[in-house]
Amino acid sequence: MSKITTKTDVRLSYVSLITPRAQNDESPDDLRYGASVLIPKSDKKTVDEIKAAIKEALAEGVAKKWGGKVPKNLKNPLRDGDEEKDDDEAYSGHYFINGKGPRAGRQPAILLDSKGEETSSESVIYSGVMARVSLQFYPYDVSGNKGVACGITAVQSTGEGEPLGNTTTASSARDEFGISTPAGDAAKDFKPASTSKADEAEEGNDDDDDPWGK
Repeated sequence: MSKITTKTDVRLSYVSLITPRAQNDESPDDLRYGASVLIPKSDKKTVDEIKAAIKEALAEGVAKKWGGKVPKNLKNPLRDGDEEKDDDEAYSGHYFINGKGPRAGRQPAILLDSKGEETSSESVIYSGVMARVSLQFYPYDVSGNKGVACGITAVQSTGEGEPLGNTTTASSARDEFGISTPAGDAAKDFKPASTSKADEAEEGNDDDDDPWGK
């Protein structure tokens, strides 16, 4: 298992870090915590750190899980937003990783606000927020599917980021009613009208990109 903590901001999408959500319609009672982590392709340092962590997890898999060799069709957690999410502007120019909370998403990650205080507020941790994240990468071999999975162990919101998806903020509500935003209120907390369904992030369902992250 390898672990990194991003030193610069990434963006979160399909957030279910506070309230767990079903992974698919066939298992509505199987609720998991997770999020999609968007990393700008321009942030080469963070991208390189993630690739190095994936390689470390791959080496562990070769040594301990996969019989001393890299399996065919190995699943890579680092995916290209321009190729796979070309219809979603938020993913343009980004790599992304679908990650789960601890214990394959059965437990929530530690969530902090911009001051480092623990939070469970959807006005602090939401789809679109900019944040720093701690990620763990580990090899798996489940029902014939082999690859590297990503766990999200901790998140710190920076307090910034335009909400994604079908959300309503105090500012957008004022716009709808033709009310001007009072000075100093623009950055106050908002309450989401709804949140996106968590993107499927089960082990064995990731893409088939070059597993060594070249």
